[in-house]
Amino acid sequence: MKGLVKGVGMLVFIVAVVGATAGIGVAAGLGNTVVLAGLTALFCFIAATGGPVRSDLVLLAGYAPVVVAGVAGPRLLGAVSDVAAIALLVVVVFTAALLPALGPRFVTVGLGLGMASVFGYGFQLTGTASAGQIIGAPALAVGVAIVLRLLLGIGDPGKPTREALADALAGGGRDTAERAVRLWLADRPRKWQSRVLGAGVRARATAAVLGDRRRTLTEDQATALGTILDAVDVELAQLAEAVRAKDAPDEIVAAARPDLVVDLPGETRRLVDELWSGVDAVREAVLTRDESVVDVPRQAVREALRHEAEGMLSWRSAQLRHAVRCALGMLLALVVARFRPGDPLTVSFLMTTFAVLQPEWRDTLSKAWQRVGGALGGAVVLALVLWLLPHDALLPIALVALLAGFPLMQSKPTVFNGCMVLLSVGMNSATKHLDARTLLVEYVLLMVLAVAIALLFGFAAVPGVRKPSLAERFTEAVDTTRALLTAVAATLSGETAGRRELGVRFRAAARAQQDLRAPEPGSKPPEAGQQAALDSAAEGLRGLAASAGALLLRGGSGPMAGFTSSAAQALHGSSAITAPDEPLDEEQRLVADTVIADVLRVRHAAPALAG
Repeated sequence: MKGLVKGVGMLVFIVAVVGATAGIGVAAGLGNTVVLAGLTALFCFIAATGGPVRSDLVLLAGYAPVVVAGVAGPRLLGAVSDVAAIALLVVVVFTAALLPALGPRFVTVGLGLGMASVFGYGFQLTGTASAGQIIGAPALAVGVAIVLRLLLGIGDPGKPTREALADALAGGGRDTAERAVRLWLADRPRKWQSRVLGAGVRARATAAVLGDRRRTLTEDQATALGTILDAVDVELAQLAEAVRAKDAPDEIVAAARPDLVVDLPGETRRLVDELWSGVDAVREAVLTRDESVVDVPRQAVREALRHEAEGMLSWRSAQLRHAVRCALGMLLALVVARFRPGDPLTVSFLMTTFAVLQPEWRDTLSKAWQRVGGALGGAVVLALVLWLLPHDALLPIALVALLAGFPLMQSKPTVFNGCMVLLSVGMNSATKHLDARTLLVEYVLLMVLAVAIALLFGFAAVPGVRKPSLAERFTEAVDTTRALLTAVAATLSGETAGRRELGVRFRAAARAQQDLRAPEPGSKPPEAGQQAALDSAAEGLRGLAASAGALLLRGGSGPMAGFTSSAAQALHGSSAITAPDEPLDEEQRLVADTVIADVLRVRHAAPALAG
């Protein structure tokens, strides 16, 4: 029921966005391109959300010219040369498929860019349009997305950052800690948030290690430790709700803390003390809420993105190989579409091809089944409609399918795809006076062809590229990250590690971390229980690479050189890792806490992944 209500709300939002954009487009004289503008605005809004208002608006400022070129460019070039238009669109799709390698925030950016560009090329306009109108449509769409993002977030600009911090504190699922760090950096970093982030992720990582150690303890010791961990979960969940709130609470009622009634081994007891120390640090930060801004060099964010980009621009990068497969698949689909000029189903064919092609070949297979199953199911329903009802009923049924399908887009994608059959065939048959039966057969065949193209290139193995096992990929990711930390520690100590050597280390680490989660098609999937460990290890390794870049930007020897070296050693063994004894500033404390948490996260995942 909750998902249905959310789906209905999304439908209302979509109708409002499309209607408002189209209305503004009519007033602005965009003519036949108003529908293109309205639907493009939806794809732009996909990329417009996901972070704090300030960072989203900055991202949209750079996104705007790219999406205008991606939507308008191929259509304008098509009037001169079909080959040039197809070539430009393939380049745009290739770029969109590469963007997710820059981090989770860029997944929706790549998706929005790719969908908007493919839709802009395949959408059939009613009548003609001038070059100004074709350019104005995506420009208006981006403008509407910017205004909407501003209106939706102006009341509480920092809400996404606080929610990400709260999710990380509560231990809520995949990539929560990494997302919290990214949003904190993208927003104006507050001192209290940096303390919550550092102490919180360290406490969560320590709790995970202690939970794993229960298996090696006696029954009484394991029971006592379990009681402590349960109490920590309760208190962190309580603190997470306080972080989520817009205003600081007057007080937070302290949860009952159980006494440790049994003796624990020395290292385990030290970790318990460290765990409670982290919880206390979070509580103090939440209660005080020091709103002063932490001086984090903005170059740190740019450097992290640059290292990610350098890592993916290698033929050994799985993300680059996915982008190549995606571009080739779309190229074939566009060549097929070129032989069907004026076909109203072209946009559905192209969008399906793009949607099914996924970085993970298992996701490609899942998407393919959703499309094929939905198309066949929708075809059966529409065939019954054509048999039992008159042709005039097609348009009302298409609108009913739209209203019924959108609320199920995320919860039941196969049903949604079936509704889209009724919508596309019914709408085109009623408005363009085409034979519905012929159109239905053509639609099903095009969906099958689109899925076949996507599967062909989604499962295509690149010649000469072997398929390393999960254990091999994990080992390589750990080794390259350890080598990176060692090189950074040497640089901080005053040794002359060249810029070129550091660049090689960063690229190798970034590529290995990308490959850890995005294996070559046909690779053996993770076994039961390995997926959670894989997600945790990947998150920890990416965090360590980002921290390495932050350490280099600060420069100087100081206490962080020895700490970085000890982190590199601890990553590959069982040696303890603690923060430096020397006083640290706010940024150093955050980096140290984050590094400790990431090292513990990787070590905790190692037994399940090392093979």
